[in-house]
Amino acid sequence: MLWALMDLLRSRGIEVQSFLSQALFPRHPGAAAITGLDARHLDSWLMSPETCREAFVRGARSADLALVEGRFDPSGDPEVRGGKLEPLCEWLDLPRVAIVDVSEIGPCRLPRCPQPLDGLLLDRVSGRAEFARLATDLESLWRAPVLGALEDVPKLRGELAAIPRGNAPPREVCHQLGEQLARWWNPDRLLELAYRREMPHFCPQRPCCGPAETELTVAIAYDEAFNCYFPDALDMLEARGASVVDFSPLRDEHLPPQADVVYFGCGHPERYAATLSENHCMTAALRSHLCAGRRVYGEGGGAAYLCQQMETPDGEFKRMVGVLPAVARLVAGPRCAEPLELTLSRPNWLGNAGAQVRGYQNASWRLEPTGKLMSFSAEPAYQYCLVGSFHSVGSMVHLDFAVQPTFLDHFFCPETPSLQQ
Repeated sequence: MLWALMDLLRSRGIEVQSFLSQALFPRHPGAAAITGLDARHLDSWLMSPETCREAFVRGARSADLALVEGRFDPSGDPEVRGGKLEPLCEWLDLPRVAIVDVSEIGPCRLPRCPQPLDGLLLDRVSGRAEFARLATDLESLWRAPVLGALEDVPKLRGELAAIPRGNAPPREVCHQLGEQLARWWNPDRLLELAYRREMPHFCPQRPCCGPAETELTVAIAYDEAFNCYFPDALDMLEARGASVVDFSPLRDEHLPPQADVVYFGCGHPERYAATLSENHCMTAALRSHLCAGRRVYGEGGGAAYLCQQMETPDGEFKRMVGVLPAVARLVAGPRCAEPLELTLSRPNWLGNAGAQVRGYQNASWRLEPTGKLMSFSAEPAYQYCLVGSFHSVGSMVHLDFAVQPTFLDHFFCPETPSLQQ
């Protein structure tokens, strides 16, 4: 439904910036494929209201309309950790539009309605007669207008379900979804909801521009294997004066010149393990980089790449960079990312002992030590979620440095604690 909606808005010349309501990477980067803009992240668990407003305004300023995606939580349980959509709606004064799967509606059985509610989009309607009936019933019961509907379209849904995790949906399929939604939507009522709200005002909590504390070049691994980053974190590095340059571990034979920090984000390196393993020049370049006292950070799949071996989807093991004495094993079956709060048990170049780390645990990988793998987590149950060796740090927790400025500060500190044991 959301991909269909973004396609329709884009076809009307409306530039859309998508936001996710948790600092997690989407199963499929559909927003980027449709709008040309990577999804950004808001998170009520990681951010204060002021930080959230600042991230929202900064991210949406180049678009005509912002779309915040998440799930309403009718329980409202304050003990449940992780970002929630309801606080974001309050902090940003967002109109609330619910997508209702009408196939789940039965006689005298309606889903719980989030309140307040400003509009409805109906999914899987069987035809015009059902659409008219449901629109009449739901508008009278929930006091919110129906803004559009999408039919079941099993062929298109089947094509989308077959897309491997991490891959973008085909642009043509998204366009066909948009054409289906165009038969049933009311664009004027939807845009009226969006434009009746003014963008929230904010005052930056800390200066984000001006000269950097020290000259810094951050080399970002970006290709088919590594492509999951928080755009705000990269923006903040550049805003504070760092030079952010990209390179490809799949194709390049050397690191960008004068790189101080090499940053491997998450992605799906297991699909390209053979090519990564055979790029001996890149492996040598990374080892030389560390031997020169420079720093490396790997997150999720990036941390797996820094290990001695990586498991592939067919159960084989490929030799990787080898700076972390561990084997990266794939976790079988679907798992949900767990919100984690860890305490640094010892200093490293990212932070000082005792610092609190918040993020979401990567659900795809598990590190198994093969030697003296240094743990930075004070919590025994998560001792291998944050590890290191020499000047390399590997994290199985996705960290948005833009909302944890203490760790961002450490990117600019050339003096780093030794991680040798």
